[in-house]
Amino acid sequence: MEKKFSLSEFGYTAIVGKFAGQAEGSVWLQNGGTVVLATVVSESSKDFPGFFPLTVDYREQFAAAGRIPGGYLKREGRPSDQEILNGRFIDRAIRPLFPEDLFDKVQLSATVYSVDKEHMPHGLALLASSLALTLSPIPFICPVGVCEVARTNGEWIFNPTYEQCATSDVRLVVTGNDEGINMVEGSSKNLQEDEFVDVMFRAHEYIKKLVAWQREIQRECGQPQRVIEDTFGGEVWKKRAQEMLTPEVVSALFVSDKVERDTVQKELSRNFETKYAQEMEETKVSPSLVAYAFDKVLKEAINELVFTRGHRLDLRGFDVVRSITSEVGLLPFNHGSALFKRGRTQALVSVTLGGGQDQMRVEGLTGEKKKPFMLHYNFPSFAVGEVRQSRGPSRRDIGHGSLAASAIEQVLPDQEAFPYTIRVVADILESDGSSSMATVCGSTMSLMQAGVPIKKMVGGVAMGLLMSKSGQVKVLTDIMGAEDAFGFMDFKVAGTEEGINAIQMDIKYKGGLSRDIFVQALEQARRGRLHILGEMKKTIAKPSESLSDLVPQIVSLRIPRDKIGAVIGTGGKVIREITENTGTSIDIEDDGLVKIFGQPGPLLDKAVSTVKILSGMLDVGSTYPGIVRRIAEFGIFVELAPGQDGLVHISTVPRSNQAIFMKKYKDGDMVTVEILDCDKVSGRIRLKIVE
Repeated sequence: MEKKFSLSEFGYTAIVGKFAGQAEGSVWLQNGGTVVLATVVSESSKDFPGFFPLTVDYREQFAAAGRIPGGYLKREGRPSDQEILNGRFIDRAIRPLFPEDLFDKVQLSATVYSVDKEHMPHGLALLASSLALTLSPIPFICPVGVCEVARTNGEWIFNPTYEQCATSDVRLVVTGNDEGINMVEGSSKNLQEDEFVDVMFRAHEYIKKLVAWQREIQRECGQPQRVIEDTFGGEVWKKRAQEMLTPEVVSALFVSDKVERDTVQKELSRNFETKYAQEMEETKVSPSLVAYAFDKVLKEAINELVFTRGHRLDLRGFDVVRSITSEVGLLPFNHGSALFKRGRTQALVSVTLGGGQDQMRVEGLTGEKKKPFMLHYNFPSFAVGEVRQSRGPSRRDIGHGSLAASAIEQVLPDQEAFPYTIRVVADILESDGSSSMATVCGSTMSLMQAGVPIKKMVGGVAMGLLMSKSGQVKVLTDIMGAEDAFGFMDFKVAGTEEGINAIQMDIKYKGGLSRDIFVQALEQARRGRLHILGEMKKTIAKPSESLSDLVPQIVSLRIPRDKIGAVIGTGGKVIREITENTGTSIDIEDDGLVKIFGQPGPLLDKAVSTVKILSGMLDVGSTYPGIVRRIAEFGIFVELAPGQDGLVHISTVPRSNQAIFMKKYKDGDMVTVEILDCDKVSGRIRLKIVE
């Protein structure tokens, strides 16, 4: 039966029971002209999967904005990077709120069917997804709310519009339940730690209202949740693992080197499987179930032992950053390169500079956008010593690259001052956690070595949180891979010496964390970031004064807007002729900004002078090469640029030489001329031949 629910304070309208009736949960959620349909379905896993098999798909229909997709097929294809990022955003907010012992396959789909130019769809998609799960019979601990925050002209705006976000210097998305915050991500320009904590808790007040609204809807039309049964017999194997993994046994894992620790852990796992091999054979239990139970108990044991021993798994103190080494310029034919290593995490980063035609064109609901900055993150399997088929960038790769890019973008020079297209590629050669933050550090250093005049150095650190069974809490600086796996929080902070540029926080703890813990974590992160920046400065402290000789040159100039057509020509004929004759590429913006990209030399100079001539930007007294195109009784017409001629009048030649002068030149001769006058209104140019 169809039911409609409204939340006037936020402008939300939810319709339940009308759409997608065969899904276990479905919600049509509308805010203004933006509409999202979220559906959820599930089925039992026949074999033990070894993890919670949740799939989240976020898709945007081009029809939602009244557009037809580009390309040959004219239909939506594989998800765009932004759709993948929005899907990850929903996944990260809801995944911690499923019971730990749920192993059913769950598929959540959020589709944008309409979008206006005011209300953004990704937050609406998360809210609709949470409500669909809350109303379904799938076990789900509690609803999730979301609040986006922006800062414009120093004023904080909660749940801003598209237009307000476009002029904002801070953009954050905060999600959580009624007890606390469980996910934050965003970017900013030197946001201070105390400001971040304040605005995060202010956003939580909005979140609690959304959670309460979902609970009201659940009371009226929610379905009873299914009871989770231990169909695979996991509890039995957890007890077996607890018997074996005593503190004395687990203590062997407390060593400084990751590879040595991994060897010990594999040996413990083999011993466990050997000890119960006969029972496993008799009961036909899934090896993945045994491995899962063993791994879960081991993580819990390590967590408790850290508090008992008073130091971390790799013997570090809780606020100590691993050793850092770095170098720059190790790739001789790249425009810029750096190698950054922290502990057993190593990132090789390269920079390539290109012209306007190298910009990435992204087609989305709001139209096509050009991106002059790209950061691509790659994580090959050999980085962790595994064998795995390479199938292009994963959702994780896209997410980590986006996080690093959002930190670096804040310090890049303006396009008018530095008109290059910038592509950064980060290859993780070795990993033991915090690879996205190693990417931030390596990207900063490679950009500086390339000569890109970034405004400030950016460093990043990943923080963690451990909580004992008795409630004790330890904040960890620069977490390694194992700590990320058994910790309660993964908190990445990147920024300059002055403040935060990008932040991403995922909290697995379901009960909400106190303000004091966030304050401690951010202060510890600030100290760690400053230490890392200090280590980076030992290798390179400021951008190189010049670009590599391998980098093509870009010349920027601004021409009158009414002259753009003269430079482009009918059907692009003129600009095409310029680029073909000079081997350059030319980009012209609607405001008259012209960027000419090519190798330094006479051909680039010719392209620049041609554009200046066609746009009437001629300096009296300057000289230009030209071609004789027509000889008349009163003088010679010289072509300075395609479609642009000037007149060498006979009066510019002494009377005694005029007869000889007219016979000296013929059509097609190359000459050098001096500008005597240029009429801005008529476009007439008077020239004088320079002998």
